[in-house]
Amino acid sequence: MTSLKNLGSQLLNDVGPSVASLYTFRDIDELAAFLPEDVRLTPLECEPFRCQSAFLNLGAVQFSFNHVNRNLYATGGKQTGFLSFSMILQGGGKYGIENNRLVNEDYLFGFDPNRKADLVFPGNCLYCAVYIQPDLFDAYAQAMDRLDLDGKFLATNYAYIADSFTPLRSYLRQIYTLLIKQSGQLQNQDFQQIILQDFIPLLIAALPVKSSSQNDAKFLRRSCLVKQANDYMQSHLDQVLTLTDLCQALGTSSRALCYGFQEVFGISPMSYLKILRLKAAHQLLKTAHPTTITVTESATRYGFCHLGYFSRDYKQMFGEIPSETLKKHY
Repeated sequence: MTSLKNLGSQLLNDVGPSVASLYTFRDIDELAAFLPEDVRLTPLECEPFRCQSAFLNLGAVQFSFNHVNRNLYATGGKQTGFLSFSMILQGGGKYGIENNRLVNEDYLFGFDPNRKADLVFPGNCLYCAVYIQPDLFDAYAQAMDRLDLDGKFLATNYAYIADSFTPLRSYLRQIYTLLIKQSGQLQNQDFQQIILQDFIPLLIAALPVKSSSQNDAKFLRRSCLVKQANDYMQSHLDQVLTLTDLCQALGTSSRALCYGFQEVFGISPMSYLKILRLKAAHQLLKTAHPTTITVTESATRYGFCHLGYFSRDYKQMFGEIPSETLKKHY
């Protein structure tokens, strides 16, 4: 059997210096650009956004921690060339939704490399994602005689690990604490080697030999309906769209749609549509030159007929009035 210590030592020789970074984001688009995944982030509350992000890059193994103050929805591609293992590291029992599955602190999820990221993330929680190169994960799995951790296992995308999570959670919290304190230990190669030798065996040991989770078919149907509604809204942001229009386009009832949105996103369909339109207007005002567009034009483009209400909601969500956004980037 291959030595786990040797695997860690060989890995360290193949990677460059580690990169440890700590940021605070108040712009959700800047957070999306920072994350390793190619994701689109949508806030689910019309309130100011804040996220503290910590990242440790050891080359073939990377750790990402994000503490977000608001509920948000993340969709898009995963980091190329890596397996992604995600978890709610600290959530106070709150549930998120990953690819139609309810998840909380007892679950590991998102590790199917052929499935895009699709996560409703609860606010005021610490979210952790670990990225591991597939060849390295396979080598450790073989060394630990875990041949069950193959492509079939990864395709499940979801594992209940409450009974085995404590050592893994504790280790990740230690790494997060060191990042928050900006500890110099993280730049020490001997310390990096300890992380590389210790972490993947902890992760593999936490994974169940056989997954035993049941899917709520009713919830799955509602989640799929909400995704269809989201896609339709995203492609019709510049058009008049009522709840009746949306239901007719999707072939569903207003009751089913409202119930689904409340269950998945915690808000109504039209509240979610307003957030999408505010976000689109914000993006436009951030990138446009003040001589090429006005606040009124940006508001009406995305369906806001009353400029006063638009400015009020905009300031509530972004902490500044629309004209300030338009001016401050030039």
